[in-house]
Amino acid sequence: MNTSVPAPKTAVPPSPADLQLMQLTTAYWASRCLHVVAELGVADELGEQAKSTEALAKATGTQPQALYRVLRLLASLGIFEWRNGAWNHTESSRFLRSSHPESLRDYVRMLGLPVFWAAFEDLEHSLHTGECAFAKRHPEGVFAYMAEHLEESRIFDSAMTSKSHRDIAALLPAYDFAQFATIADIAGGRGHLLRAILKNSPETRGILFDQSHVVAGVAPENGEKLTVVGGNFFTDSMPKADAYLLMNIIHDWPDAESIKILSAIRQAMPTHARVLMIETVVPDAPGPHLSKELDIIMMAIPNGMERTQDQYAALAAKCGLRMERVVETLTPYSVLEMVAV
Repeated sequence: MNTSVPAPKTAVPPSPADLQLMQLTTAYWASRCLHVVAELGVADELGEQAKSTEALAKATGTQPQALYRVLRLLASLGIFEWRNGAWNHTESSRFLRSSHPESLRDYVRMLGLPVFWAAFEDLEHSLHTGECAFAKRHPEGVFAYMAEHLEESRIFDSAMTSKSHRDIAALLPAYDFAQFATIADIAGGRGHLLRAILKNSPETRGILFDQSHVVAGVAPENGEKLTVVGGNFFTDSMPKADAYLLMNIIHDWPDAESIKILSAIRQAMPTHARVLMIETVVPDAPGPHLSKELDIIMMAIPNGMERTQDQYAALAAKCGLRMERVVETLTPYSVLEMVAV
């Protein structure tokens, strides 16, 4: 009878491929913690002075041990810091404060909204049907849903504003907006992009065009040359202007709806006017790029898509427009300049 003990196997360290797969598989654990902490307003309660877990838990209505464990994970990633028995801010966690001038709190909250989180639970629906996952539970679509759920709509609008601040900062020096006498910002939300342009180009007049519930309460400030127009780009006439801005608009829609939007602009625009689409352009080269991540969000929620430069040019050609040039910025966003054919 052989009673010898088998020699232990030599330990094999995980390969980079194993680690990458595991990191991607578990990445939502930390992001979900971030969503919840942003919703609870933990960063606001922390303020400038270090606080104990118990003090933060009392202020946010949470259980101290559970809150500590969530913050410990985030701190391991550089969001918050545990020092001398109390929690402190890091550079990253400060962006979760509502009072931060470039706050990303509502952007994080938006992606953690139950209605958006559920869309990613239903992502397989998109793969089987080609439809957006959001429509599985809400067939009316995300924009109709937002029009009926004003608090979620407010978070969405605030999220888009805060996210765009850094993109606008890179956009303004990349393109000469001052050449236009009048600029119409189509579906421009609360006008954060247009107002930044008007501030830099005091001789330019701006027209903010979006749904009435979105632009409600928007009015010119400090003498800015701003006109606000409530309307729907599928049913209402577009304003006359020398340039038409569409920042992160066309990517929200499939080709059929995108053609309707661009065709409506083409019908209203003077022959000398230009259409300026600001989007992430999917590069031909492989490798990571923001556009490839946004493309999945577009598939899951509004049923849109990110496109390559050739795809945008083909879309323009179906609307009586021609791609004149693509102006890159210091961010993944580009200005796609189109002219009338």
